[in-house]
Amino acid sequence: MNVWKANGLKYILLFSLILCAVVSVVSLWSYSGSSASQSAAVRQGPSGGFGGGGGPGGGMRGLDSVNSADSKDQGTTGQTTDSSTEGTSTSGDQGTMAGTDTSASDSSGAARDGQHRGPGGMSGNGSGMGGPGGGGRSGNSSSAYATPLAVFAALFFGAFVFITYRFRARDWKLGERNRGLMLWTVLGVGFFLRMAIAPWISGHMDLMLFRNWATTAADSLSGFYTNGSSDYPPFYIYILYVIGQIGSTDAFSPYMSVLLRLPNILADIVTVYMLYRLASKRVGYGISLGLAIFYVFNPAVFINSTFWGQVDSFFTLLIVGMIVLLVENRVGWSAVLFTVAVLMKPQGIIYGPVLFFELLRQRKIQPWLLSIGGAVVTTILVILPFSWGQEPLWLLDLYKGTVGEYPYASVNAYNFFALIGGNYTQDTTTLFLFSYHTWGMICIVLVTLFTWWMYIRSRKPQFAAAAALVLIAGVFTFASSMHERYLFPAAALAVLAYLYLRDRRFLWLAGGFSLTIFLNTFDIFYSSNSRDQYGIILCVTSLLNVLLFGYLVKVVWDCSQSTTIETAPSTDGVSPELPSARPAWGASSQGVNTTIDR
Repeated sequence: MNVWKANGLKYILLFSLILCAVVSVVSLWSYSGSSASQSAAVRQGPSGGFGGGGGPGGGMRGLDSVNSADSKDQGTTGQTTDSSTEGTSTSGDQGTMAGTDTSASDSSGAARDGQHRGPGGMSGNGSGMGGPGGGGRSGNSSSAYATPLAVFAALFFGAFVFITYRFRARDWKLGERNRGLMLWTVLGVGFFLRMAIAPWISGHMDLMLFRNWATTAADSLSGFYTNGSSDYPPFYIYILYVIGQIGSTDAFSPYMSVLLRLPNILADIVTVYMLYRLASKRVGYGISLGLAIFYVFNPAVFINSTFWGQVDSFFTLLIVGMIVLLVENRVGWSAVLFTVAVLMKPQGIIYGPVLFFELLRQRKIQPWLLSIGGAVVTTILVILPFSWGQEPLWLLDLYKGTVGEYPYASVNAYNFFALIGGNYTQDTTTLFLFSYHTWGMICIVLVTLFTWWMYIRSRKPQFAAAAALVLIAGVFTFASSMHERYLFPAAALAVLAYLYLRDRRFLWLAGGFSLTIFLNTFDIFYSSNSRDQYGIILCVTSLLNVLLFGYLVKVVWDCSQSTTIETAPSTDGVSPELPSARPAWGASSQGVNTTIDR
């Protein structure tokens, strides 16, 4: 009995970890041999969503036109027939929507992030291709998992509000005895839970494109852009190359859909670990573990990497690493990660001003040389294998095509333009005096100038995370051509901003942005509408994003004041008191800053 009292928690943690590992193995084993998995590639049920109801079948309609040149002609009607899906299931990707392996690699016009929604694009389940002004949502997933996911999200955000409202640093003191085991249990459960679920989620049509790109890259990495057609930047093609090589073997070919998700599932876990390590040196063990639990089980993170199958988690890991290195004054390596992020996703350029602001703040020539040198060398190393047989400016042409591919005020991004009815409205349409595109560019300039002003006022590199958060939240909310997932890094950046500035309001922002990211992603992922309707979820989420940005502006204004307090990081593993104990929506804690002691 005394042994149990002394080691009871350890036994429970070990049992939980082992149980999740066993469930994950059993799930993968069952999936490989199940007849259900073999038919999942072509079977799509009615889609749910919040308001849900969709027609039967049809999730794979229009497969042959996913990457056709007509998919870029957003004004076409794009009618399809059911024949495109008959007999096209593949044994190598049981559980994804990968029908034919050649549709993406042999066609001309693969869309950025694999998204072809909107007029003339892929529609939701049971809807085929949308007509003019429609095309709507691409909810390519069985509705069987929509309700459990929605219930889990409701419980998660309810618990978040309760815990954050009652948050006090002195209440978060946990024993140090099982500290390491507690962390690895959280990380392990998060990983194995994702691995257990991933095989059975059919995922978004993006998985089909990633699979085809992985196959093309595995056949010839250097000929990826010349043999096929993709406007995806080159860095992530290396990841797809490795996946394509592994997935081509008999042992792993049934798990192709899992392999495509695996880099981003791992990125979720690594991001959690980075946040925990940083938090443990700044706010103590108890809060660190709470933040780890918040991120690893966050529905907004979960739905992106495990359900949708997108790569935003990997991209976010790069951005988080860039900010941490910048604060540590490792500017050269920060520039390297920033360059990799841009070479992975074009929207990585949004975070460029943060690096620029810090270089200006330091007023030294050496950081500039390190940053420029690191960026140039990284770019050359990444693009060189793809450059044989290409024009000298092929990469620039690739980005030009990507940037101009979605000329709409909003591309299913629930932001200000969507709130006023601009979702899938041509960005050349006049809104008051200017077009949506012009208004978006004006807002980008204003957001960047405001962020620069706040950075100058703060006079500290610890403000980098808050600056990055303002940039992505402001650009997503008020710029044109935004997609639903571009706000994804905001949740991790809000946690980083809390750790560096120690203002509790960033925790509320982390929860608020997580909620809007989830609602936006869930609604698009599961919606079965054949047209982009101006519905309640769009209105509420868009309004919340506008309000959250306004609140963020107030918070960073307070935290950028020159009277900020410096405090030493916590080294004893016990959570220090916050600078001021106040109600959840009270005044600022004066933006307390610390420095990393590693």
